[in-house]
Amino acid sequence: MGRHHARNYHDFAQADLRAIVDTDLDRAQTLATRHGCRAFATVEELLHHEPGVRAVSVVTPTRTHVEVASTLLSAGKHVLVEKPIAASPEAADRMIALAQEHELVLAVGHVERFNPAVRELKRSIERGDMGDIVSVFARRVGVMPPQIKDANVILDLAIHDIDVFRYLLGADLPTEVFCNAGRVNGGDLFDYADVFLRFGRVACLLQVNWVTPVKIRELAVTGTRGYAEVEYVRQELRYHSAQAVRPVDSFSEVTAYSERAPQVLQHEHVEPLSRELGEFLRAVEGRPAEIVTGEEGKRSMEIALQLVERAELVESG
Repeated sequence: MGRHHARNYHDFAQADLRAIVDTDLDRAQTLATRHGCRAFATVEELLHHEPGVRAVSVVTPTRTHVEVASTLLSAGKHVLVEKPIAASPEAADRMIALAQEHELVLAVGHVERFNPAVRELKRSIERGDMGDIVSVFARRVGVMPPQIKDANVILDLAIHDIDVFRYLLGADLPTEVFCNAGRVNGGDLFDYADVFLRFGRVACLLQVNWVTPVKIRELAVTGTRGYAEVEYVRQELRYHSAQAVRPVDSFSEVTAYSERAPQVLQHEHVEPLSRELGEFLRAVEGRPAEIVTGEEGKRSMEIALQLVERAELVESG
């Protein structure tokens, strides 16, 4: 993921990519050569040799987020840290407190909030086009990426949709949670999970795994006035308006009803990460910006951790 951050910063007219840091210095140097910047093996080297750097993306294993981000925040640097914000609420609190103490931007990389189809769906919900939301369903499944070594599918994958649920519904914490999870790839951490969250009267269902042999990234929202579907990767938003129920007299009428073509809603198509990083830079400049704050990132992380706990309880019987 870090190479995509570097690519976007390099391409931004409003940014000057100064350095890439990686404990694998050869890897850092390869990217640095490509983008015309410097390479360092540690954050301390970055701060010593590039003291003028104002903002940094932290794209490292979750367990290292608090150490890396805290060092940068303490040095007066604005930080965007990839999701989840940290491995524990206490670590997240430390980062949030440092950002507040030094009056710095701390953003969390929940990139799906910046998917144009998700943003258009959010606007549709806020306008009342969907009516009252009844339920939300998401699937985020596929084979395990080769770089995944020590991640839990709930914290690494499900947290995307947990945050999207909260974003679409304007919700904080769920009133009810349930999670069934397990392991089939031979590791110690969960690699599949079926999640239920209730936000007030709205039920949210989520299926995530690193088992399904095809990559699926989709979201569906049911409201009293219609039904909307998002295909995350293609950034496609389809909408079915509610229609009156009428009796049918033949099977062909049944199939015709079920095959009614949706309305494909038109919107811009841009790389979500590019928009997310652009908003982060605007916040760094003190301009109005849409970012996922440290507090919001902590909320989604807390829900994911709660789901892990529930799954462990279910597993233990």
